Amino acid sequence: MNKIFLISGSAANPAHTTTLIHYIARQLEEHECEVTVWNLQEKPLPFIDPAFHHNPQDHTVQVVREFVQLASEANAFVIGTPNYHNSYTGIVKNSLDLLSFAQFKNKPVGLVANGGGIRSTQPVDQLRIVIRGVLGIAIPMQVVASNSDFIEVQDGYELQDEAIKSRVAMFTEQLVDFTERFKD
Repeated sequence: MNKIFLISGSAANPAHTTTLIHYIARQLEEHECEVTVWNLQEKPLPFIDPAFHHNPQDHTVQVVREFVQLASEANAFVIGTPNYHNSYTGIVKNSLDLLSFAQFKNKPVGLVANGGGIRSTQPVDQLRIVIRGVLGIAIPMQVVASNSDFIEVQDGYELQDEAIKSRVAMFTEQLVDFTERFKD
């Protein structure tokens, strides 16, 4: 079974990005993947400590060791971020800096962003460079949404745009395909 680790990098609660990540998680479950969602707003991580740059599994903080273990066990990732100043969020960068090459090497990574008022690819374009830098494989398909693609519901948001839902279907199929191809 494919293990997919999804990271939601929004500090907001509720968050459009987290809603999108959970929607993708449900689609991956339909592909019989085992999914774990890490919401950085609900389960924040401490600021990086360079002493553990090459061996993050030895970090002294338990929540970091848990995060590293889930990343190590994953066959693939989905990283989601809102658009902050035409880029990904600082908490996403910090979470990635807590990991090392060992967690990403030759693993597919799907990239997702929510642009607030617009569908901007800038955060995922920049994350592609970072993923390449940690030896991960950013899949070609990506999902970029805007706030208007969601409706407000009692406890947050719900994805409503059919074009984005269709894109998520193609995205999850491609992520599963790449995961199968690159699985150790």
